[in-house]
Amino acid sequence: MPDSDTPSVISRIIAAHRGRGTGKSDLIPALQSGLTRAIRRAALPYGTLTPSVAEVSVTPDATLSESVPGLPEHGLLAAIEDEDGRRGLFALDHPLVDSLIEVQATGHVEEAEQPPRAITRIDEALCRDFVELVLGAFALETARQPDRDWPDRMSYGSSITDRAQLNLLMPERGYHLLQVPVTMGGHKTGTLAVLLPSDPAIARKHASAAPQDAAAEDWSERMLDVLGAAPMALDAVLLRVVMPLGKVEALVEGDLIPFEHADLGAVSLEDEGGHVFARGGLGQLSGRRAVRLGGAKAASAPEPPPADNASSDPLSAPPPTAALAPVAAPEATAPMAMAAMSEIATNPAGLGVGEGGYDPNASLSGLGATTSVGSFDPNAPVS
Repeated sequence: MPDSDTPSVISRIIAAHRGRGTGKSDLIPALQSGLTRAIRRAALPYGTLTPSVAEVSVTPDATLSESVPGLPEHGLLAAIEDEDGRRGLFALDHPLVDSLIEVQATGHVEEAEQPPRAITRIDEALCRDFVELVLGAFALETARQPDRDWPDRMSYGSSITDRAQLNLLMPERGYHLLQVPVTMGGHKTGTLAVLLPSDPAIARKHASAAPQDAAAEDWSERMLDVLGAAPMALDAVLLRVVMPLGKVEALVEGDLIPFEHADLGAVSLEDEGGHVFARGGLGQLSGRRAVRLGGAKAASAPEPPPADNASSDPLSAPPPTAALAPVAAPEATAPMAMAAMSEIATNPAGLGVGEGGYDPNASLSGLGATTSVGSFDPNAPVS
């Protein structure tokens, strides 16, 4: 078989086996952002290196024969390897190699560019740390990418001086080829390339490790647990009275605001914004004021009627009868939720109510339904 036909045949076999071109586009943004951020993080220890990274070009599932022409012709070419023996390549164009050497030798990147030359062992030693930093940062940046099919962490192996030996060192399989132009120190620009091995077994491992839907469900439950412990202030509202603003502004200490005895029979629990969470009826339990929550059968309170600006003095006219409608009598089997109403009054003992017995018809004040407003007595007993 001619040599020109061999790459195409192998490429078709690998593509058919790996399902080439299906779903790989979803991995491209992660590869692009991961390498860009990794280069910037790796340059931080070098001070004035300050790399300017262009857009990363990604060729997913390329064969070795297709990938080699995309590597820089000159500069450092090194083999990289993971803990399971999967191999890849890392290449630095010769301007990038010169930049790393100059910034470590003189503290800055020189403006003048040097012609390409052979990479020495000293050059490799001065570039090796940067390559390791890029690979480590790339592993961190892409660690949470679902369905990734490249190794978790690649490490520097050794430099490759004879590119003709790549077919012997690297297996003919699928690779992700990443290429990006980088400008170092504002002066020297070259290509950085990474060839990552692609393995469907890695993708299956990550896909089955932690389902994303389960993680989202767990977070919802944790969020509800946190919010459930948050304090919430509720106000027990007995009644509301509506009057013109001018009358409200004219109120002074000692003025009386009359209301009906029945107005004390309904209570609503509201938040600071006025949202009603529950309604109930006011009564007594064990000698103390208590509220029986009406639940779903509690009567809804109508909105207070609009104030009549032409009416007479509201202090002498009957007020709105019920800002909160009386609650329907609860069934005998309805659950009872009691709350001490210390803000209203503390009922003295000896009211004729048995211990533990709730009395919704207990007297709530010394004012009867027919008591005249003019006979207000501040010293009258409250029960």
